Amino acid sequence: MPEQKEKILSLFREIQNGNKLAFNELFLMYYPKLLTFAKQYTKNQESAEEITSELFVKIWIKRAGLFEILNPEVYLFIAIKNACLNLIRSEKKRSQFFHEELHQSIALCSDDDGLKMENQELKKQLDLAVKALPEQRKLIFKLIKEDGLKAQEVALILNISVRTVENQLYKAVKALAEAISDYIGYHPQKRISKKQALSDLPLLFFL
Repeated sequence: MPEQKEKILSLFREIQNGNKLAFNELFLMYYPKLLTFAKQYTKNQESAEEITSELFVKIWIKRAGLFEILNPEVYLFIAIKNACLNLIRSEKKRSQFFHEELHQSIALCSDDDGLKMENQELKKQLDLAVKALPEQRKLIFKLIKEDGLKAQEVALILNISVRTVENQLYKAVKALAEAISDYIGYHPQKRISKKQALSDLPLLFFL
């Protein structure tokens, strides 16, 4: 995995300098995987091809800014995922669904007596706890929390097993629950199952 990361970083640097051979190599290396990934969202070959091709066009046109990308592989998959979701939203107006989910989660938070402290302070404590997580665990948590990826998608992006993603996510949620125990009434001495920890995940997402 480290060698692969170094390889794609090297390609990005070469592309930034206008190296067309490096661009072609990147295209051949990632186009098939990104196309397959896009089809999981669009369920349509033509739309998936258009989104994937457009990403590579943007990479070449905006190559001068590639130095800002520290994890190119994750960037590629997230860019495809975001483009697919934008297409889906425009076609199916999925915003209503997301609003309903948000209101339900807020309602759950409002009903919990352990969350009477101001949300701003609670969010601050949560952010500090996230920053303290080990790097891989933090990355997995953020990909799922902030970017909305599924465990299977994160496993594909990071080239690890789905089980590893789920285990790391469970450990992250448990660590965050312990870190903010004073605010949500959770006690580290009390045993918590993996199912219970993951069921608390939506609550942590909306803090």
